Amino acid sequence: NPIFTGSYTWDGLALISPRVLYEDAVYKMWFAGRNVGLPIQIGYAVSNDGISWSESVNPILMVGSAGSFDSANLQRMSVVHDPAGYKMWYTGIDGAGNTQIGLATSLDGESWTKYDHNPVIAIGQEGTWYETLAYAPTVLKIGNVYHMWFVGRNSAGFVGIGYAYSLSGINWIHHEDNPIMISDPESPWESEGVSVQDVTQLANGAFIMFYAGYDGTYRQIGMARSNDGIIWTRSPDNPIIQHGGPGTWNEEVCNNITAVPQGQGQYMVWYTGNAGSGSTTWAIGQGNLSVEIMGDLTDDALVNIADILMLIEIILALEEATDYQLLVGDLLEDG
Repeated sequence: NPIFTGSYTWDGLALISPRVLYEDAVYKMWFAGRNVGLPIQIGYAVSNDGISWSESVNPILMVGSAGSFDSANLQRMSVVHDPAGYKMWYTGIDGAGNTQIGLATSLDGESWTKYDHNPVIAIGQEGTWYETLAYAPTVLKIGNVYHMWFVGRNSAGFVGIGYAYSLSGINWIHHEDNPIMISDPESPWESEGVSVQDVTQLANGAFIMFYAGYDGTYRQIGMARSNDGIIWTRSPDNPIIQHGGPGTWNEEVCNNITAVPQGQGQYMVWYTGNAGSGSTTWAIGQGNLSVEIMGDLTDDALVNIADILMLIEIILALEEATDYQLLVGDLLEDG
């Protein structure tokens, strides 16, 4: 590790925010990247094994024109492939730093068209929990309904995770109890903030959330489980992916995890790492995750995931992982 760094003039400095789908025996990755003096934009790469990647020469989704909601940077996206094609919900940042969520669509996953009336989730009204930021969407389509988990921040700097649902992927109904997850002050590794990374659904209908925690210095990855996608129980083994040791490529930051199921309880994962201490070099690492469900799998146990014991084992290729900064400011420093 890292297994993927930028190859072209637009992304040679930093790669962040991977999002991977496995289709037709091919791993497809959408990611954000940038080079010195350039904006963060979204690229695309493919792989036969999830380790060696071939990326497109140019970004496949670029910043918008002056005055648009995404005129400065693009990052933190989620991609769903349904019968109508691909949908991407992505984080857009404008020239004033306003951070909101937009939508783009594609027939092939490479040529994208932005929705004319973006953003689809704008920052909230004054006094709401997401009045200054709405970003980092993670979307699942279950039946005919799109389910989104995203990150918000208020004017006091309080960060939380919210939930919304939609039939169109455009008009979203927000949960009345948002934010549905906040940092746990009694867990030092996430005491300063949490950020949703990826959500997957198990065969029994329960949900697994991978999320990042921040302790004021390090960003690391944890896991939680839920029966309904609203009420979450954290893994007792958190953080399941820790920052790297001194001198490693991910010494301070491990973030932006994306997970692809490989069988019963098995995931292939990709994540962003950064060494910290002013480093502007960001790269993508890879590892394997095992979520083992123990006990007598009766019908009752399958309905109530809270009764299931999950053991977490992380096998990272060469080094432990680290987390990506919640805010884009650190990434924008060229020094």
